[in-house]
Amino acid sequence: MSIEESEYLKMVTSLYSIPFTIAISGNVHRSDFLYIDTRTGVPLLYHWDQGESQCITPGNEPVMGCAALHNAKPWVVFAKDVGGTEDYAIYFADYSSNKITQITKGTIGRLTELFWASDSTWVVIGCDKQEYYVTVLSRDGSRKNVFTTDQQIVTATYDDQRRLAATAVGRGPGTKIAIIDVQKGNVEWISESDESEDTFPFVYPEKGYLGYITDVSGKTEIVVCSIKTLKVLNRFSVPGDIGILPGMGNVTWKDDDTIFVGVAKDAQVSPRLLTISDGKWSDPLADISVLLSTCTKDGPVWIGSSFSQPLCVQTLKNGKVITLIQPEYTGEYISGESHWYTSFDGQKIQGWLLRNPDPEAPLLISCHGGPNFATLNMWAQGIQELVQAGYHVFAPNFRGSTTFGPEFKMLNVGDIGGGDLLDVLHGAHYAMNILGITEKPAIVGGSYGGYLVLQALTTQPVEWAGGVAIVPWVDLVETHELADAHYKALDIYLMGGTPEEKPELYRDRSPATHIEKLKSPVLIIHGENDPRCPLQPVKKFYEKAKELNLPVELETLKDEGHGAARIPNMIKMVILQLDFLKTLF
Repeated sequence: MSIEESEYLKMVTSLYSIPFTIAISGNVHRSDFLYIDTRTGVPLLYHWDQGESQCITPGNEPVMGCAALHNAKPWVVFAKDVGGTEDYAIYFADYSSNKITQITKGTIGRLTELFWASDSTWVVIGCDKQEYYVTVLSRDGSRKNVFTTDQQIVTATYDDQRRLAATAVGRGPGTKIAIIDVQKGNVEWISESDESEDTFPFVYPEKGYLGYITDVSGKTEIVVCSIKTLKVLNRFSVPGDIGILPGMGNVTWKDDDTIFVGVAKDAQVSPRLLTISDGKWSDPLADISVLLSTCTKDGPVWIGSSFSQPLCVQTLKNGKVITLIQPEYTGEYISGESHWYTSFDGQKIQGWLLRNPDPEAPLLISCHGGPNFATLNMWAQGIQELVQAGYHVFAPNFRGSTTFGPEFKMLNVGDIGGGDLLDVLHGAHYAMNILGITEKPAIVGGSYGGYLVLQALTTQPVEWAGGVAIVPWVDLVETHELADAHYKALDIYLMGGTPEEKPELYRDRSPATHIEKLKSPVLIIHGENDPRCPLQPVKKFYEKAKELNLPVELETLKDEGHGAARIPNMIKMVILQLDFLKTLF
């Protein structure tokens, strides 16, 4: 059956007609800002100014990378890949003349951040196959590396007055802050301890303040110091976490006495203010979860949503929250219930239950990606369509998830596809019990969640009716060999070592190792250019399944990477999933 003939087409098309705002970037010297959304069906870069939006990158090519706005001129620098490869080229745009030119000579790998250093130079932070770099890029395309490392750099900031880049180097315990003079190449380091994770640096150049996040006390703290002398000026306990993904910290200066923070606690991210003169926290500014944030001359701007509120853009002005961009939606709203249950070892696990109006609807277990992420009280997580298609959905925030404290985030390091997968199974049993369901559930997920789907179906074969795995890992060794510097470092962090150091763990935690145990049907959906979870091992898994006459289906998306960037492909991916799930019940 074609996508156009699916019974789910109208519902899914309606949901995905809502523009998704997926990135935002401001400049503390200006009131306007940049954002990326999908209103045309393709993520494009827009300039927002006094209620008016101008598309900077018209056309049909998705723009998913970093972008930065010049301090005063109508100039933008942004990154763009081709086909979801995450190998980016950097472009300059003058939006007053609608002129775009490519700066780099070809592509330069995966990017973390872009900053204006002068009218004709930029500080670029990213990685290639071998290493991470901090480089100065000139308008003629030439580059000068000022810092390189084989560790990850997933968060960074830039002091344009002192020409200092502050980057968090590493992943997990031992992560520290490098203060890099981009003119001289000198590096100073901040480390609270050999075991602390010191990350998410953010600067206030006018005062020379550097803030960063540490877990040295076992809880999350904000530290404020002088970026010049590194002398600590104050420390503040955070009533929750900061990061929801390694590169998504939601912490920025509002002014010299106020920090805007997305406080992440128990799968919600509340926008709040911290006053540094007295250490007081505001109440949540809005009843939504913050996905991304930035700061302009007029104050913080953030993207937020909830299960029943599509993604919108809000700001704080004169003490009041104002919605700047609000998509229209007249369809069904589904709310989420927060539940806690006990896992196999006594660990308490939180999960979200979204109920279908039909109490006898089948149950789906939804696994988030990351694994250092969470299913948040947020709109754009691929759950709404499952509920509206006729399912109850339970989304467990298994060990390794963020927003539950530093210790919980580390619980699956060296044990991926182990304890976290048992958390998922116990969550399924919990949800079945409270819903009064005896029929086996199906399991769905993307990225790391897709990996958990395959690991569940191959190592817990009698527990599941089947599942859908979107862009999964299947062979951890081969995936590591194909990865760039970023994902090699991620593998080593999650596994506690390299494939040479931990060969049995890499083998045992690969779904490909256990493929012969597979009993229930599974659909794999994969982008043909995916650099994070490469297609080659997935094809081998599929071909092996066909040899063994196992119920595995594979659908690939042309010119897409880790998931789908274009709305028509997102709709196709969802309908493929829903049509397949219908065959399981």
